[in-house]
Amino acid sequence: MRKTKSIYRVLFAVLVAWFVAGWAPTRAFAEDFDGPEGPSGAAAPSIVGNSTGFELETPAEAGAQPISRSYVLPLPKPVPPFPILLNQAVRRYVSDFMTSPDHLQDTFDRSHPYLQDMVRVLRSYGLPDDLVYLAFAESEFSKEGQGPWQFTSETAKRFGLRIDDYVDERRDPVMSTKAAAEYLATLHDEAGDDWPMTLVAWNNGDRAINRYWSLRGHNMERFGSRLPRRTRGLMGRFMAVAYIAHHADSYGITPIKLDDPPAYQVLPVTGGTPLSRIALNHGTTLGHLRELNPALLRDIVPPDLRSYSVRVPVESEAHAGGNQAEF
Repeated sequence: MRKTKSIYRVLFAVLVAWFVAGWAPTRAFAEDFDGPEGPSGAAAPSIVGNSTGFELETPAEAGAQPISRSYVLPLPKPVPPFPILLNQAVRRYVSDFMTSPDHLQDTFDRSHPYLQDMVRVLRSYGLPDDLVYLAFAESEFSKEGQGPWQFTSETAKRFGLRIDDYVDERRDPVMSTKAAAEYLATLHDEAGDDWPMTLVAWNNGDRAINRYWSLRGHNMERFGSRLPRRTRGLMGRFMAVAYIAHHADSYGITPIKLDDPPAYQVLPVTGGTPLSRIALNHGTTLGHLRELNPALLRDIVPPDLRSYSVRVPVESEAHAGGNQAEF
């Protein structure tokens, strides 16, 4: 028993000696950096920084830029123009349109007040100007029913358009163009920047990219022949209208100007205001307001909103100046 205790005492003494031997250099090493003074008597470096120690390089000194308080959406990257091809199929659609040039001219005339704003929206998403003619191919620029871009109610609501008893924003050329631009930009990214495939998806839904991807190729006529008839028709009409617009003089059509300023101004109007009152205050007619604001289904601004943007003729601006506050 005594022998066992002696062995424990020896082991304990060895452990104590080993601990003391290892702790001493560690303490000395710590004092070099963590103590009040280094070996030369100078203050130890501080990660906080003070007048006697060194300060860490600031983010600005390191070349870092300050972080914005709010996230700013980067400018869209412009995409290549849509390839307008005058192949055999497109020529047939050009011929069809030119059998009644007055009808096509009326379509262009209906769109003229809104084209500048529509193109501005497309450009804001980095999309080519020519895509504005897709609305002509879809609906002959109709402001009735599902509007110029022919959105279903489900797709329209998906991209932020309001549809209820008071408004149907699919019918507004500018509001619906914003939704169309967002959708087209999304599809263009998903289609790998392939424009024909983008229109296939536009006409057949997002899943069409996977469904028709194996059919794509450089031969547009061969590719088109494998698509649904309605898709071939849409692509043919779109490229035919765009081609005619680019060569309007040659076809006896008034040249299309995409940058003409609109003949209206947009004003916030208090919810529940009758259009008849707006017309009276701005020296215009109820019919003209209906024409400029096709999204409004009733002759009243939606009463559930604090305000809603309404177009009024710009020629009546002087008359309207003293009345805007009444809304």
